Amino acid sequence: MAENFTLVEKNDKADILIVPLIKANDDFFERLAKFFSKETADRLKRGIQNRKFSVKPNAVLELDDGERTIAVVGVSRGLSAAEALETGAFFFRQAKKLCQADVFIPKEVSSRAAEFLLGMELEAYSFDKYKTKKKSEEFSQLEQVCFCFEEGGFNPRKLEEARALAAGVRYARDLGNEPPNVLTPEAFAEDVRRLEYLGLEVEVFEPGNLAENGFSMLSAVGAASTHSPRAVVAKWKGAPSRKDYDLVLVGKGITFDAGGINLKTAAGLKDMKVDMGGAAAVIAALKVQALLKSKLNVAVVVGLAENALGSQAYRPGDILTSASGQTVEIANTDAEGRLALADCLWYAATKLKASRIVDLATLTGASANVFRGHYASIFCRDEALAEALTKAGAVSGEKLWPLPFDREFDKMVDSEIADVKQIGQGMNGSTLAACFLQRFVKDKISWAHLDIAGCETLEKARPAVPSGATGFGVRLLCEYMKSLKPF
Repeated sequence: MAENFTLVEKNDKADILIVPLIKANDDFFERLAKFFSKETADRLKRGIQNRKFSVKPNAVLELDDGERTIAVVGVSRGLSAAEALETGAFFFRQAKKLCQADVFIPKEVSSRAAEFLLGMELEAYSFDKYKTKKKSEEFSQLEQVCFCFEEGGFNPRKLEEARALAAGVRYARDLGNEPPNVLTPEAFAEDVRRLEYLGLEVEVFEPGNLAENGFSMLSAVGAASTHSPRAVVAKWKGAPSRKDYDLVLVGKGITFDAGGINLKTAAGLKDMKVDMGGAAAVIAALKVQALLKSKLNVAVVVGLAENALGSQAYRPGDILTSASGQTVEIANTDAEGRLALADCLWYAATKLKASRIVDLATLTGASANVFRGHYASIFCRDEALAEALTKAGAVSGEKLWPLPFDREFDKMVDSEIADVKQIGQGMNGSTLAACFLQRFVKDKISWAHLDIAGCETLEKARPAVPSGATGFGVRLLCEYMKSLKPF
């Protein structure tokens, strides 16, 4: 779990003063003195002069007189949201071994205070619930952070949004980091059900009623596991007087993917507990909407299953009948995610009558191999939706790259003995997966498919993103939903 620290609005003399600095001029030092003291401002000014500190982006100066540390970090006037988040992560690393921290927010960067806070919150994250011998010095000591704003700079709503977003990302990371013997499909579904305390409506479909409610292919994917599959539909109705949904999110939730009869190699099994990264992201994004009491109506549909090997496993050569009535020829049981997603997309389109759908899935190795976690692939037949999502990705730092899946590629997933083949031939696997999914989404629906394979986990930590599950997609989706106008 992440460390918890309190954000207060007053100025306390803390163990460390953190100062993002654009320009070290007399005006700045006079303003700094108003919040702390002339002594503090003079000390900082002398330190900058004596050390010949050049104020450049990411340049760092630390002054320590044994009583109070001052840490200065250079920032640019045009600081982007993603850069500010990384700067906030640096703030936390400077302060984590101390108890209290003051962060001075000059008026020049007050518009980025929320990203500073988000960066601190996310850098504080750790998943150590299963460590029984963690040393005390490994824990953060930080208990209180005081953001000190110049007059007019404090925006409580922005900071509230940052705290809610941090809670959502941490939730997605916690889900992704849980071992697969703990986070089974049943356990995942019950975890979502617990979010009802926030005002969400949650419905769970169990094995006895999966197929009759349109989740027959999901049921086939999970048939070989002792942990039976589930489908979960969760709803946030910020405008209960309206029946329609402004957005429906769909997520792939394979809690462990062994590959089924097409068994994965040992190397391929390494990160398969995070094959539910799409489901974690969309559920966490919905949690953020509830925490903020958003005025949008948003629903989430996730298919949860464990793709295992056993006597009940579905096979290459099988033909499954989807809820849409289309028959599907199975070519490879390790391409199970698109089957689960197809059921969820059909449910979103027909049962929830969605007019706008975005799905997230750790779907193909092709996307992971091309982008190496730096981008997720986006397939979208609605130009405006594609542009809005790509912009949200750029702002949030969770970037998207568009790939084609034009109609001429569609024939590549035709089957000679069924309506559609699970895996096509002759094209990038990510494109063919999108072509397959498109068969289950009506043309009139505005729909985007995000293949986040490779983005859901990291081996080596980077600022504000730990090793292990990253929670990729939560910030992107929440940034996108900020731009939505209710239908």
